[in-house]
Amino acid sequence: MLAIISDLHFVDGTAGEHNVPVGAFNIFFENLKSAAERLKKKKREVKEIKIVFLGDIFDLLRTEEWFEPLPEDERPWGTKEAKIKLHANDIFDKIINANKATFKLLSGNLTKKFGFQVEPERVYIPGNHDRLCNKYPNLREKVCKNLGIKPTGVPFDHYFRDTKYGVFARHGHEYDKYNYEGGTSYGYDDYMRVPIGDPITTELVARLPWEIMRHPVIVGLPPAQQIALKRNLQEIENVRPFTATLEWLFYQVKENLSIKEAIEDLVDKVIKSFNTLKYVKRWYKHHDKWLNFMDEADKIQSALFVLEKFKVFSSERFMPLLGNVKKWAEKDDLLEAAPAEYSHLDSRIRYVVYGHTHAPLQVPVGAIKAPDGLKQHIYLNTGTWRTRYHKCTEGLGFIGWKNLTYTVFYTKEERGLDFPSFATWTGTLKTI
Repeated sequence: MLAIISDLHFVDGTAGEHNVPVGAFNIFFENLKSAAERLKKKKREVKEIKIVFLGDIFDLLRTEEWFEPLPEDERPWGTKEAKIKLHANDIFDKIINANKATFKLLSGNLTKKFGFQVEPERVYIPGNHDRLCNKYPNLREKVCKNLGIKPTGVPFDHYFRDTKYGVFARHGHEYDKYNYEGGTSYGYDDYMRVPIGDPITTELVARLPWEIMRHPVIVGLPPAQQIALKRNLQEIENVRPFTATLEWLFYQVKENLSIKEAIEDLVDKVIKSFNTLKYVKRWYKHHDKWLNFMDEADKIQSALFVLEKFKVFSSERFMPLLGNVKKWAEKDDLLEAAPAEYSHLDSRIRYVVYGHTHAPLQVPVGAIKAPDGLKQHIYLNTGTWRTRYHKCTEGLGFIGWKNLTYTVFYTKEERGLDFPSFATWTGTLKTI
């Protein structure tokens, strides 16, 4: 039996309280145990249990620890490797400290705790938010220690493959031009190249709430109003679809008219600061193709332009600008990439699995005739365990709920079929 989960995004808490509680993992493991017991009752032996952590498990970007007084060269996209390694280790340790109960569970004896027939094997695949976890040997050791994995002394693989289950899996950021800067050889060096998504997460998403909450006008608000505003701003990365993040920010301004001018000024300040980063300037120069009107650089600059125009445009004039951004931002590049994976995979692979998008998904790709029968190709996305805020279909508003999603794969023998099978589970909890 094979279970895949992704996008847990454990954080140190400085940029918001976003951590998944340990109780969610108790539910997950109890469900796995129940699935194994059902198979046992049918006289189908579960010889192994594998749990794959498919990327973005440790979030070393969504934190305030990379801000000043650290110079840019000491941040994840900088050049002072010794310093970056030191800071990354400090952030990782704080993540573990903020989630002590969870990592005590994940690294412990799961058979003794939950009564599994066999101790689950843990597998870790890095994503884009935990890129640094694979860069430094001592961080790799810490990952192994806290997930209950035997260290190998070599970098983690960026994919998982097991023909018994018909599965090929990777985090999926490889097909996101803003979060993967490497080439199509997908070697270790490709994954170590810094994507523009690193400074976007740190210098825009995490920095904006930090800057706003330090403004004298905001500091002067009643404590309850400060807490609510800070919480809402720190949730911006959990808004879906991605293009609605601009509307989410606009909504905060609209709902806080008394501090509208201060927020607008700080949005402008944060964007200007982002655009002056040495790394960002180099990235723009490299990706700005004069023959392509809407290249990657143009798209980011367009989105930032819309944000900068908060103070110029009314809500009626803002929405058409936002619509132009939506045209290119809501495309699912992972969904388009999945079918091409099969061309270079073992013929026994039926399921291509990604994470990254935070949206659980099951899509039929194709049915292929083969000498031993019809083979069905399916793309699955493992979603996230994070809270997600969804734009309302009517009006300018958002509604959020907590998520718990995972996918379980079975061998032919485990389910008594002539092909490996799968089950997906998506739970939602409305407590916010």
